Amino acid sequence: MDAGDGDVRVIHGCMSGTSCDGIDVAAVAIDGHGWTMRAHFLAGASLSYDDALPGLAARVRSALRQEPTTAGVLATLAHDLAEAHVQALRALARTAAAPIAIAMHGQTLYHAPPISLQLCAPWPVAEALAVPVLHDLRGADLAAGGQGAPLTPTSDFIMYAGSAHTAVINLGGFANATVLPPRGGDPSAVRGFDICLCNQLLDELARTRLGQPCDWDGTAALGGTVDRAALEAVMNLLSAQARSGRSLGTADESVAIAASMLAHLAPKDACATAVSAIAHTIVDALRDHRVRHLALAGGGVRHLALERALREGLPGGPPPTAAEWPPAFREAAAMAILGALALDDVAPGLPGVTGRRQHAGCCCTTIWPSRVH
Repeated sequence: MDAGDGDVRVIHGCMSGTSCDGIDVAAVAIDGHGWTMRAHFLAGASLSYDDALPGLAARVRSALRQEPTTAGVLATLAHDLAEAHVQALRALARTAAAPIAIAMHGQTLYHAPPISLQLCAPWPVAEALAVPVLHDLRGADLAAGGQGAPLTPTSDFIMYAGSAHTAVINLGGFANATVLPPRGGDPSAVRGFDICLCNQLLDELARTRLGQPCDWDGTAALGGTVDRAALEAVMNLLSAQARSGRSLGTADESVAIAASMLAHLAPKDACATAVSAIAHTIVDALRDHRVRHLALAGGGVRHLALERALREGLPGGPPPTAAEWPPAFREAAAMAILGALALDDVAPGLPGVTGRRQHAGCCCTTIWPSRVH
């Protein structure tokens, strides 16, 4: 396809994470090609699933919990997720330049390598927006022998690498981290790994104990007291996930188990204890990497109690480029960058991160629209 003939390319990226709350989309300008490219954030937009289609979030969570269903229900869900993506992308198009391509992650419903499912029908998106859609990047990594995740360390190298070793912590449904060498170093030195439950647990407590979708700004957790015995129990569970050394996914949620360990506590104390357990587990996972710069990203950055606990445990200033990348849109922007790299024949996963074969297969599938402008 036409990648811009050396000019700046604009690509729109889409991310819907395991928190199952909605879609983030970002427009990114790409200057250059391959590992030497420079990327610049242009604009972002977010759309909750229930604003897109009432009841969609509950249907996604039901599928993620592996509740019995039918092929028709899954097919309808794939179509409705595509419609939600179209709405989010059209909102983005009102403030951002038109893209040459869209890179779409899809909604993770099952992940147990080598099997994984990121649901979202790409054809309705390509048809509605008349733009090529790159999708199933995780599937490409799995086919090449990788774990399929995390993929964002590849894009983090483009976005955040600076003059010193840098850690990027994504606070999504699961927490994961990237450790970057200084820019100009070898991308093969990038390391990335999943750590433990994060927003999945915090949002479950908010829904069941606070009666709200999430603990807005961490207000409840900030008002609670950490229970030491419960903290130790939850940390044992989360630490086991961190020590597993693999991509976390289906059967790793353990949300009900972790929540049951906190059931005897007052709601605010349960929230505070969960935050402390997550923060301690993340800090322990990064303790030996001796990073000098720290960037936080993902929906969890809005949770002030979690952000405060992490910055206290992991001192270090932000990388020079951190201000350019709004934390809430880091993963959507990452998808756009992964799409640009894929167009340049750079695989979405790094062998040192996902375990994929060094010289294996194609990067992803490109879906072409049935009409063009």
